[in-house]
Amino acid sequence: MRRRRALRLLVLAVLAGAALSATAMAGAREDFTAAHRAYGQGRFREALALYQGVARETGDWQALYDIGNCHYKLGDFLQAKVYYLRARKLRPLEPAIARNIAMTDRHFLDDARLPAPGFFVRSRQRLESWVSMDLLSALLLLAALALNVLLFRLLTRGGRRRLCYGLAFALLLFLGLGACHVSRRVGAARRDMAVVAEAEAPLRSGPGEDNTVLFKVNPGLEVRIVDRAGAWVQVAASERVAGWIERKRLILI
Repeated sequence: MRRRRALRLLVLAVLAGAALSATAMAGAREDFTAAHRAYGQGRFREALALYQGVARETGDWQALYDIGNCHYKLGDFLQAKVYYLRARKLRPLEPAIARNIAMTDRHFLDDARLPAPGFFVRSRQRLESWVSMDLLSALLLLAALALNVLLFRLLTRGGRRRLCYGLAFALLLFLGLGACHVSRRVGAARRDMAVVAEAEAPLRSGPGEDNTVLFKVNPGLEVRIVDRAGAWVQVAASERVAGWIERKRLILI
């Protein structure tokens, strides 16, 4: 009797967590619908505020992409590119994001291009585009539930070969999915890309204003952060354009 009660409590706890998550997602969907309506009616500032609320709640790439669209409609091309790049960080192979970045780049002076990612990076990006963070989180939750159920059955019924195999498989699945989940979260939080925010911002040969100016770059230029030293960061905008720039002249992605 106690065993069944404990199992029921475990299942109820999982279902309660899923219900709370579903409620939060339902609220976000309502805000999304209202934002789409405002955007379609040309009320871009109102839509922008709604999309920003959804992005804070869900961290969804679609909300970031729509924020970029609102900024573009309002004529703020720098912020539009920033949010398109943040959306691309979560959805690197989405064609609509790539098209809008290219469209936004027409409004900027500099056109340096970072090297294209290699085969392994693109393969990982393709896999991540198939398995969203929501799906990965759901799979991780199911693996945790299966692990707890199998462990409970093993402890209550004794060592059986099938239970042991099932428990080992569930444990490996849970650890693998957990590692993927953590890796995706860390990657999304990493700030190793940026956009230049000021006109004629100098790229210097070293960290400090006493170093030689190598290039002058303009707003909208996408750069990769290579190193940091206090208030300075070393960046690369292409294979030939690189140097040190003050952190305050950049918007991190």
